[in-house]
Amino acid sequence: MNIDSLFTPGLVAAQQPQWPGGANGAEVTKAVETLRKLPPLVFAGECDSLKERIAIAQEGKAFWLQGGDCAETFEAATADSIRNRIKTI
Repeated sequence: MNIDSLFTPGLVAAQQPQWPGGANGAEVTKAVETLRKLPPLVFAGECDSLKERIAIAQEGKAFWLQGGDCAETFEAATADSIRNRIKTI
């Protein structure tokens, strides 16, 4: 069990942090096993819809605006901070 097993076969998880015990360590294995038992954060249909909408923007038929940091912490993702970001956008 390793981090790459969470992703699409054939793809490698790049830019990984130093995981406790290494990427194949007991803590990572336990976390991966826990995540595998949880429901998905998004569903396949939502991903397909997003791909279609991005493709429309790529064709110049729509405007794409992405808001957010690329690496915000879970602690920083509060309702107030999300609301304020939306107000800014």
